Amino acid sequence: MTRRLDRAVGTAAASLLSPFRSSRPQPADPRRILLIQPTAIGDTLIASGLISAIERRYPAAEIVVAHGPSNAAAVKMLEARVRPVQVGFANPARAVAALKALSPDMIVDLTPWPYATALCAHFSAPWSAGFNPQGSRRGRLFDLSVPHRTDRHEIDNLDALSQAIGAGPAREMRISRDASARADLPASDGLVLCHVSAGGARAAAKAWPVENWVALARGLVAQGYQVGFTGVPADAEAVAPILEVAALPADRAFSLCGKLSLAALAELLAEVPLLISVDTGVLHLSAAVSGRAIGLHGPTHAARWGSVSPAALGLDSPHPAGGFVQYGWEDHPQAEEIMPMLTPERVLSAALDKLEAQPRLRANEDA
Repeated sequence: MTRRLDRAVGTAAASLLSPFRSSRPQPADPRRILLIQPTAIGDTLIASGLISAIERRYPAAEIVVAHGPSNAAAVKMLEARVRPVQVGFANPARAVAALKALSPDMIVDLTPWPYATALCAHFSAPWSAGFNPQGSRRGRLFDLSVPHRTDRHEIDNLDALSQAIGAGPAREMRISRDASARADLPASDGLVLCHVSAGGARAAAKAWPVENWVALARGLVAQGYQVGFTGVPADAEAVAPILEVAALPADRAFSLCGKLSLAALAELLAEVPLLISVDTGVLHLSAAVSGRAIGLHGPTHAARWGSVSPAALGLDSPHPAGGFVQYGWEDHPQAEEIMPMLTPERVLSAALDKLEAQPRLRANEDA
């Protein structure tokens, strides 16, 4: 369902349904709680603290996470004991049937704006909670709605939702770690990881130019560091031209695309002195393990979507249109002009400042 259709149908449905549904009391002792989180590794990781908070608040309840194919691996990494169920929300009628078959006592919709998921929650459980963006009628579809604000980080919105349903604070990301995933990891000392590819509808706008990655890689290698480019197998196509143009020794700059599971990548991110990444799920995976990172932001602002790790730094493009993305569906005529204004000189300087502040993790000067 397109966003325009989602909004048109959802707004009409909210107006028609809300007069016939009064808010009902939240279940005191739910047997099964269903959480809707259909997309994105990063969004799932940011919501991990809320999911753990719900588990602590309702220890006897079964927690079901309705997810999609793109975030299945992230759901498996949640610290909370959950039952993952893949649901296709592109067809709301089928999604409602799938959710109702699970017999939830309450549903919490973790998505910020789609009417489709709110309608699914409305029709699939005796009680539901979710977000109401400014100027939206979406909140009318829930028994309890929480304002969704674009002037704060998404983890703060999720924290507000967690507090509203009585689950308590949820600002700390909570994932499970797999020590066995450390087997066969590359040596982390002096290794700077770079992640060049974002997912989602705004992937092209979030991309940093090849020539900027080339300049950054050359600058890091000149200072004695190794550079490893991470990604799924398909990301190798984006990394190949960077390595080709940079023309650096193969043991100093190389591709790790397709060579690490998400669990293994988490372990490596916890150990390396630095990750440099566009705004995507890997940046939030680093935050979940308190990793050291620099996030490169253009369409999004770091204050809204950046890493929440205390050891991370977000660099925003100075382009006046920067930060136009609040939810992910927005567009701008200058969208692909924003990231190029974040210069490699600025990123390299910030990277070296962070690396030099970690003497025990610096590369060998003789490398």
